[in-house]
Amino acid sequence: MTVGSTHITKFTKIFYSLGAMPYGIKDSGFSYFLLLFYSQVLGLSPALASLALAIAIFFDAISDPLVGYASDNLRSSWGRRHPFMYLAILPICLSYYWIWNPPEFVFLSQTHLFVYLLVLAIFIRLCLTFFEVPNTALISELTSDYDERTGLMGLRIMFGWLGGIGMAILAYAVFLRETDTGGGLLDASGYSNYGLAAASLMFIGMLLSSLGTHSSIRHLHEPPKQERKSILNIFREIWDTTRNPSFRALFFSSIFSGTAAGMGTALALYFLTFFWGLSSSDLAIFTIGQLFAAVAATFAAKYLGSRFDKKHAAMGVFLFVICLSPSMLFLRLLDVLPENGEPILMVMLMVHNFFEVGCAITMIILVGSMMADVVEDSAVDTQRRSEGLLFAARGFSGKMVSGLGVMIAGLVLSWAELPRDAKPEDVSQEVLSDLVLYAIPIQGALYLTAIALIGFYKISRSQHEANVELLANR
Repeated sequence: MTVGSTHITKFTKIFYSLGAMPYGIKDSGFSYFLLLFYSQVLGLSPALASLALAIAIFFDAISDPLVGYASDNLRSSWGRRHPFMYLAILPICLSYYWIWNPPEFVFLSQTHLFVYLLVLAIFIRLCLTFFEVPNTALISELTSDYDERTGLMGLRIMFGWLGGIGMAILAYAVFLRETDTGGGLLDASGYSNYGLAAASLMFIGMLLSSLGTHSSIRHLHEPPKQERKSILNIFREIWDTTRNPSFRALFFSSIFSGTAAGMGTALALYFLTFFWGLSSSDLAIFTIGQLFAAVAATFAAKYLGSRFDKKHAAMGVFLFVICLSPSMLFLRLLDVLPENGEPILMVMLMVHNFFEVGCAITMIILVGSMMADVVEDSAVDTQRRSEGLLFAARGFSGKMVSGLGVMIAGLVLSWAELPRDAKPEDVSQEVLSDLVLYAIPIQGALYLTAIALIGFYKISRSQHEANVELLANR
């Protein structure tokens, strides 16, 4: 295999893709459980809990471009990416366990609990950046083929979703399962066991991905020897790289889609629990459908990316998701759906969620593959391969504002006046209606803006092939 090879082994593809599983596990825990755990179970104010998570995302976003630039320019016997990946494994796993198992002293006051959550959330996200950014950047070095990148990105994102969804199913079905003696989503001991299992699986995924791609190091790009640069020169290079028009289209699109996604994921469990009345056992069954959606999306993205240009395929899927996503909530407000608890409603929710999640993952795969093609487009102008920086900078925009999305979710909960420690049957219909009427218009407007910005992306199949040929001739 050579740099930019279009023929990589199946084992390399699988081991590379496994690197997304730890991020999926972390993202699932942070997006669906952490706010609920600290606010509803441990008693931290929802506003303070969402503020801590938003601040952590801000620090995470700032670190992404710096780690990306560092991994683009590192020269070592283990290549540019792997030293960062190996370094991050243990700190990530230990800190992820501790965030679900806080010591007794943090319960002395709201301030203690807030600071504990804030510090650990920042540390986990920072350490994961050292693994995720270099690991993701490998895709543009493993293959330069327009369609194979879509397939490889699809495989990677599929493993990420399978990790996150699989861990969520374990949480609902095992660790947070309701029993005659207690348990459920408000059981602190369940979250403790969840943290241990999640940290263990994250360790396995990161180690396998690092070791499984280690043999590829000798075939990957090695940056030229350079004199030590000043901080000013480093930031000038970062600026020059990120001036690419297609990169900026994806970057600014991520600002709006990241805000909407952060808001949606923070509210998802509230809707499932309070709006649809699903129990922990129901949620375990409900989430299984997402496993099949993740697999289906991998094939759908590869087909659409080869049938159409990635840009047009992504915009079409994105628009469909926006129309589909709130449909069940509005049908409930119109009182045309079966009552909560009826089996047919569960089937309808699962079918709706299958298409919603499948289309969302398809769009994510296509946009990720589009970003991989920006690498050559940027290198034509800058003479530098900056995979790490470009992926990290786009991640920077999404993460930076997903914290804003979490804060908006906290505000929506406050505006709707959802009572703390309430059971689903105790929440009035007026509160549930307010949750929908506050959340959906805001989220829809953000997503529509994101679609419009993707329209400024310029790299077609023919343009990408011309870029690859030009760089090869150099």
